[in-house]
Amino acid sequence: MSSVNTNVAALVAQNVLSKSSKDMDKAMEQISTGKRFNSASGDPSGLMVATTLKSSSILNRQASQNANGAISMLQTLQNGGRLIIDVLLEMKQIAHSAATGTFNQPQRIFDLDTRFNILGKTWAKLSADTQWANASTSSLDVYNAAFRVRLDDSANPMAMTLKSWNPTNSVDGNNATGATVGLNDDNNLRIDRAWGFDRVLPDLRTPPRANFKSHSHVQSMTAATNAVAKLDATIANATVELSLYGSYITRLELAADNARSAATEKDKAHSKIVNTNYAEATAELSRTQILTQAATAILAQANQESRIVLQLLQ
Repeated sequence: MSSVNTNVAALVAQNVLSKSSKDMDKAMEQISTGKRFNSASGDPSGLMVATTLKSSSILNRQASQNANGAISMLQTLQNGGRLIIDVLLEMKQIAHSAATGTFNQPQRIFDLDTRFNILGKTWAKLSADTQWANASTSSLDVYNAAFRVRLDDSANPMAMTLKSWNPTNSVDGNNATGATVGLNDDNNLRIDRAWGFDRVLPDLRTPPRANFKSHSHVQSMTAATNAVAKLDATIANATVELSLYGSYITRLELAADNARSAATEKDKAHSKIVNTNYAEATAELSRTQILTQAATAILAQANQESRIVLQLLQ
């Protein structure tokens, strides 16, 4: 029906043109930015889910980094521990030699005990020098019962106990040697006594020479024989501590792999929610362009309708 007061065709065309223009602008925005929505109004619920996924993914990736950092630390401590065990094995070999009758006391004092003492001090130096970043919390020389690694957002991070490899440490349960008794020259009789290699005692010569014997020595056959048994116990305890490092590393490797896989899956889900599907976006752009062009043409034609009515009145 032709009408002058209300141009229905033009109103319909304007409505279609307005809607298709908005849809076209949205499609062009998605294509140009690569984002499915660029404001909270674009998809409020999608934005909330995407933000949660992104936050969780960041946490998982940081957890993986935390685990890998702890693994590197443990590997550093583990390598130091292996070196110390090698030193202990060499000390045991020297003690075996000193426990035989083929050596006289001067030979034990000047040769075997000197080498034994040097190796003992090497053990102490390895313990002091093997550290990771913060020597007060991650060093072979100190005891740390509360080393924490955050692997998720729970309130219970992974806890590790790192024992001291310091030969003089005698605190029960705090050292890798198994020592529970402080320094004393008992000819290495007690296997649970701490080791000491500072030469602050007189040696076994006649007359004795001051500051030429340590609390842990092999200057006599008795001390050497006892040192073998004591070293066996120390090596066994140190090996247990070294094995514990290996268990920690295995657990952390699994945690790192799991966190990395979880982060990847969450990133994939986040991408599906946030990023533009270019196949859909380009198809939508083509559709809206066609509708916009058609609506523009129809609007131009509808605007001619009033002229047609005027021509009927002439």
